[in-house]
Amino acid sequence: MTTDPGSERDPVEQLAESFQARLRRGERPSLEEYVARCPERADDIRELFPALVEIEHLKPLVEAVAGLVDQPPTPAEPHAGPVLHHPERLGDYRILRVIGSGGMGVVYEAEHESLKNRVALKVMHPRFRTDSTYLRRFHTEARSAARLHHTNIVPVYDYGEHA
Repeated sequence: MTTDPGSERDPVEQLAESFQARLRRGERPSLEEYVARCPERADDIRELFPALVEIEHLKPLVEAVAGLVDQPPTPAEPHAGPVLHHPERLGDYRILRVIGSGGMGVVYEAEHESLKNRVALKVMHPRFRTDSTYLRRFHTEARSAARLHHTNIVPVYDYGEHA
């Protein structure tokens, strides 16, 4: 990948910025296009970019949780799935409500009690917790996203296992 010689930014971070900009314009950029642009970081791109797509879908809800907008968006379709019952707490996090659900997990609004701040907390679906492949992907996604620092990427402060 060709980067600005004066730039010390991670090339994957630069590609992620381009990828997200295209998503926001309504495009559906190809993951393999970005892998071809930086093949030496293909594994990082394949792990991170699907998470960026999820983040873009959750961004309006996260903004509502953070108080950046007055009201969360109204879903386009009524929720047709089962009602999700959530735990009251996970470690130092007090669960407040479900804000979204995807293929691998559920995202909750929670309060990190020791720091007294509101966070979005992603929890892996129980059906994947015993599968080492999914556990590895979940951890890799968290580590990859934590290395990126950009105003349009939700920061990752913590990850781990509880009970």
